[in-house]
Amino acid sequence: MAKDKIKSIKGFKDILSDEVRYYRYLESLLLQKTLQHHIEEMRFPILEKSELFNRTIGESSDIITKEMYDFIDKNGDSICLRPEGTASLVRTAIEHNLIYDRGIKKQKYWYYGPMFRHEKPQRGRYRQFNQFGIEFFGYSDTNSDLEVISFGDKLFKELSLKNITLYVNSLGSHDDRVKYKKVIVDYLSKSIDVLTDEQKNTLSKNPLRLLDNKSDNIQKLLNGIPKLYDNLSESSKKRYDRLLDKLTKLGITFINDNSIVRGLDYYNDTVFEWRHDNLGSHGAICAGGRYDNLVNSIGGYDVPAIGFAIGVERVVDLLKNIPNKIITSYTIPIINLCSEDSINSIEISDKLRSKYPTIGFINTDSSSSFSSQVKHSLKINDEFIIIINDKNVEENKVTVRHKSTKMSDMNLSINELYDLIGKSYE
Repeated sequence: MAKDKIKSIKGFKDILSDEVRYYRYLESLLLQKTLQHHIEEMRFPILEKSELFNRTIGESSDIITKEMYDFIDKNGDSICLRPEGTASLVRTAIEHNLIYDRGIKKQKYWYYGPMFRHEKPQRGRYRQFNQFGIEFFGYSDTNSDLEVISFGDKLFKELSLKNITLYVNSLGSHDDRVKYKKVIVDYLSKSIDVLTDEQKNTLSKNPLRLLDNKSDNIQKLLNGIPKLYDNLSESSKKRYDRLLDKLTKLGITFINDNSIVRGLDYYNDTVFEWRHDNLGSHGAICAGGRYDNLVNSIGGYDVPAIGFAIGVERVVDLLKNIPNKIITSYTIPIINLCSEDSINSIEISDKLRSKYPTIGFINTDSSSSFSSQVKHSLKINDEFIIIINDKNVEENKVTVRHKSTKMSDMNLSINELYDLIGKSYE
């Protein structure tokens, strides 16, 4: 009797080979873009101390109270699977003295990898998901904000993503946020009776998060609240106005949205996100902002910083709907009809892989019949098949079936084969 199948954990997605090519395409483009901007890669552990995120994200946030995978390890330490990348990268940079050494170092880093949150699984949202992020340290002017936003804008245009919109806001300084939290509390206290228990809890712990709450009752109540922008200090207003002017001059389309506050406590001044129409209420595919106090809160010094993170699964989901966007990877099958003790097929295959590193060459199962190998080869590539047997090896040739001869056999030297592959796929 067969045993019950073991299935994956809910919210943890298998990425099959047909889908991997979208990830590879996106990853190769991200690598190209980071090299162009001289942004260096950083890698850090998946497991971190829970304190790192309790201190930085905010203990009242949904990530900490509901979503973080935290547990006590065998040493009695509270550790967790990282729920986001920025705090981990900052911790790494401080620990290895990368952003402060007798003065602030200006550094630009990027990271890529899995993050973990115990959320309700839905389209584009999983409990294990991948993020790509860039973080700039030591830069305080609006040019750094502009460069980070421009990086994302150019990336999404090159990916040909449609129906995507950039939303921008300013949270102001720490003092501005404190002042505006009081405005929200005073304004909503008049309608406290119509708030849910969860909304009351948010109002008492972090009222700013109610600004982007999607509940109808909150949206109606906040309809007449004084604008966050109007409560900013003059320096924060000037900074934000300067950034919006630069975005306009650079031709980056955006919407000034006073409701964007982001879900993490460490942001100040500039915050932004790109949303896609087809992803519903949780349509952000990329989000970020400035976090000038985060380095200090983790145990470093006052280091200005800005960055963003991209939800890789959400972008991949959108790429699947763009016809002919993914560059085709070519594979040529090689049928081995040589005798069992011959290594000729492997030798020729290795030469071809060295000559054409961007093309795949697959050796079919030589223990199968010739007709079976041909049938399998046609599924891989119905325009180009290489056949190797003892006779043509003795003649320093191979047999090729190619679309130009309507898949009839022709014998070619290795150099002639090289030329044919080059003309066909390069």
